[in-house]
Amino acid sequence: MDSPEMVRKRRATIVWVIALAVTGLIFDGYDLVVYGTVLPGFMGPDSAKWIGTSALKPADAGLLGSYAMIGMMIGALVAGTLGDLIGRRKVMLAAIAWFSVGMAVSSMMETLTGFGVWRFITGLGVGALAGCTGAMVAEYAPPGKKNMATAFTYAGIPLGSLLAALLGIFLLPVIGWRGMFLLGALPLVTLLPLAYWKLPESVAWLASRGRLDEARRVSERTGVPIPDTEVKPQQSVATKVSSERAGWAGLFSDYLFPTIVIGFVSVACLLLVYSLNTWLPKIMLPVLGQNGSLALLLVLNGGAMVGTLYGSYLADRHSPKRIVALGFLVGALAMSAVGLIAANIDVPAVAKPGEIQQLANVSPVFIGLLLITIAIVGLGTSGTQTLIFGMAANYYRTNVRSAGVAWTAGFGRIGGIAGPILGGILATTFAGQLHSIFYVLGGIGVVGLILTMIIPKSKAEAVTLSLPPTITPAAAVSASKPRLYGTIMVVVDHTGNKLTRARVSEFVSLTGMKVNLVYLAPEHVLSAEVDQTDKAIDPKHVANLQEYVNEINAQGVPAVGQILTATLFDRGKAVINLAERLKCDLIILNTEEGGQRAKAELAQEVARQNPQMAVLIARSTK
Repeated sequence: MDSPEMVRKRRATIVWVIALAVTGLIFDGYDLVVYGTVLPGFMGPDSAKWIGTSALKPADAGLLGSYAMIGMMIGALVAGTLGDLIGRRKVMLAAIAWFSVGMAVSSMMETLTGFGVWRFITGLGVGALAGCTGAMVAEYAPPGKKNMATAFTYAGIPLGSLLAALLGIFLLPVIGWRGMFLLGALPLVTLLPLAYWKLPESVAWLASRGRLDEARRVSERTGVPIPDTEVKPQQSVATKVSSERAGWAGLFSDYLFPTIVIGFVSVACLLLVYSLNTWLPKIMLPVLGQNGSLALLLVLNGGAMVGTLYGSYLADRHSPKRIVALGFLVGALAMSAVGLIAANIDVPAVAKPGEIQQLANVSPVFIGLLLITIAIVGLGTSGTQTLIFGMAANYYRTNVRSAGVAWTAGFGRIGGIAGPILGGILATTFAGQLHSIFYVLGGIGVVGLILTMIIPKSKAEAVTLSLPPTITPAAAVSASKPRLYGTIMVVVDHTGNKLTRARVSEFVSLTGMKVNLVYLAPEHVLSAEVDQTDKAIDPKHVANLQEYVNEINAQGVPAVGQILTATLFDRGKAVINLAERLKCDLIILNTEEGGQRAKAELAQEVARQNPQMAVLIARSTK
């Protein structure tokens, strides 16, 4: 068990890592929406007072909005390699400085060409930050809470989008578009110094690269243990590092098909996210006016926040794949609903340059329905995107995790590049036909749903290793002893303390029946959804279980042990399958990892798999 001081250090470190990561991604979200807030001005009759010499046409506006996305794609892909080779911390610090300078210089541009170039340069830094952040957070997140931590971190993106929309309503008339972009440079003097001081390098990454001395120093300073999954006792560091290819080489050799599919899932989602955040204020301008259309961005990204947080809660209790698929389904249905509402709105024709566009005559009921459905659209689009990042961050092993997240963020930016362009095409093609625009976007949501469903399931299956007793029972069990149950399964792990074990031993001794001790190997139980399970069993787990088997036999109860390995999302099913195979009619949970809450969650998983199975939870004792 860790000392109270180490626990305190670990909690403080996790808080700092997540807080810094969230703050960094707030500016990613700010960058996403800030262009959308100024776009009506760039395309309006007074555009020359803003930038350039004439109003932007829809196609040109969409192309200009894509420059940053191209930069983000390149930045994320490069960061994936760098993050797995030189470390997460260095890449994140460089990315914060890079995009801050880019935002500042963008605010000074006098021509659309110069603005577009610096939007591209800014995108390089934003993409690099997004590509490494997920890997860092996943490696510092508490066991069993990796999806929650990752999705909570990426909730910074819709939060930043919300902030940009809010500032656009209140500050845009005061500070102009240049002031809006200059605000995006604040991390240079705020976030960067804090991150340099408080952001540690990933302990898991250091261990996976064979830098054990550094890993131990960081571990002692932060309270974060070196994961058993990264350096196993039976392997030398050199063997570990050489046998597992890092970065892109490992990603496309070991995870080729799922990586391609996850990449296209991200493309579909970002296509929707950037189409909506760039063009929603413009296409809804004749319906709700300037402030009303900007308010839709608030509603859209407010829904995204709800989707992110609640979706991550569900993702830690179910497969993230299912929750992402559900998000696409909800988003597609909501966009179709917006289309049905819009079909009943008489939208005035698009105004010519120099003319004021007439507002539609819309009833308050329609406005209310529109706001609700737009919020649900945000839940199923931007909210789903953050879950995709979380799914990717927890899908890959450490040596390829940064590359996997970077691929998801970088390749997905193809959707970000195409999104503003698609929005411009739809705005031109279906001018005055809002319903058609949202029907097309709903169809893209269906494509995302289908792609998500074909992501390969985890190849990790439950693996058992039988362990016979090394001593015989101390005394023969009396035939007259009451038989309360048939065969009993006791689920244990490496953290169970002596008193709790003694209580379990005393209870099973009353039954007089055979006991199956099932040991959940911690590196498998506490790992996230992975592509494959390492079948090698650490000798220390065998030794721990052997001690427990002997302890139960010493009570006069015949006991055998089995080591069970399963991923986080398969553990309930794995326990039930083994219990049914062994014909057990009672399961006792004596796992201590994560405390009573973790036991309760495992009990719920078991109950879902077989509601008829009796389950007891052994109280933790400290």
